[in-house]
Amino acid sequence: MRARSIVAGVVGAAVLAAAGGLAAMAAEYARQLVTPARRPDRPSRILAFTGDAVTIQRYSEAGRPGRYGMWFDEDRGYLRVGEVLEQTRVSVTRAVDLIEAGEPAEGMTCRMTGSYWRDPAAAGLAHEDVLVPTALGPMPAWFVPPQAGEPWRDVVILVHGWGASRAEPLRAVPAIARAGWSSLVVTYRNDVGVPAAPDRRYHLGAEEWRDVEAAIGFALERGAERIALAGWSMGGGTVLQMLLRSRLADRVERIVLDSPAIDWWSILRAQGRAASLPAPVAPLTGAIVSSRVASRLVGLAEPIPLSELRAAGFAERLSTPALLIQGDDDPTTPVEAARALAAARPDLIEYAEFPGAGHVRCWNADEARYAGLLTDWLTRAR
Repeated sequence: MRARSIVAGVVGAAVLAAAGGLAAMAAEYARQLVTPARRPDRPSRILAFTGDAVTIQRYSEAGRPGRYGMWFDEDRGYLRVGEVLEQTRVSVTRAVDLIEAGEPAEGMTCRMTGSYWRDPAAAGLAHEDVLVPTALGPMPAWFVPPQAGEPWRDVVILVHGWGASRAEPLRAVPAIARAGWSSLVVTYRNDVGVPAAPDRRYHLGAEEWRDVEAAIGFALERGAERIALAGWSMGGGTVLQMLLRSRLADRVERIVLDSPAIDWWSILRAQGRAASLPAPVAPLTGAIVSSRVASRLVGLAEPIPLSELRAAGFAERLSTPALLIQGDDDPTTPVEAARALAAARPDLIEYAEFPGAGHVRCWNADEARYAGLLTDWLTRAR
């Protein structure tokens, strides 16, 4: 009897220890999820530079086809890279299209980004720097008309994703201009150099939508007659939140969603698997950020209503035509959620899937197809 009690006690202690370990993992996962990231792209290192080619340490995204930007030397330098010239088990060599800042050298840290251009001027786009008034203070934005000097008439408001910057949506601006629409490329709370949220935490679109609403109001005040929205990753979820919550939702004629965060429970599971976390950690993480009490432990002033951030819920309430673009091997926002949303609302959603594109890399994977879809979608609106 005594032996059984000892064994039971040991097993109970082990279970409690395991549960405590899982809770600690979930709390750290939740903290990372809601803490604004400044360098979300995976770091690498320059192995060689020859002027017209750069070789970096290989990682999962480094060898994808297309054109990319590359920060190096602790983000003090920037260059644009093109086609893959050579790949080995440990390295990837790509063509250098242009060095915009700094001088690459062997041993420097680097990170590839899907944002090929850093700003509109680098893309050869005439633009105006504007400040969008919000409840938290002015937020910088780029206004890019289809032709220099054109008025605010048909405006697409572009919203970047988690940890990214307003450079992320710039890839879409030339295609938007070809459709005759202007672009308003916005920032939102917790971006670098803009007003932070009161708790300095991401709310996964559940609060950020207010800054998108402010951008719509700003565009209307400037004379905009038609409004469309476009969102990348968390920016896509933010766009959908805005449509469900805002008094200005009926002013939005159509939307574009690129690799949108439309089901945070599936995102948590996918990211947990990628990080080799035990399976229970993902639901525990969701429970933490959703709980009025536990969410305070990770710095949130208010819990995030994850139960509302599901594809099924968006499908039921969506009433705005949408172009949904998704990579079929997206490691961040699982393709199954996008497929489910598209299948649930074929009356409103035009769905385009890009093979092997990864996360928010559909433009990079096939520029011509991406631009054609976007230009056609917006041209039909006009």
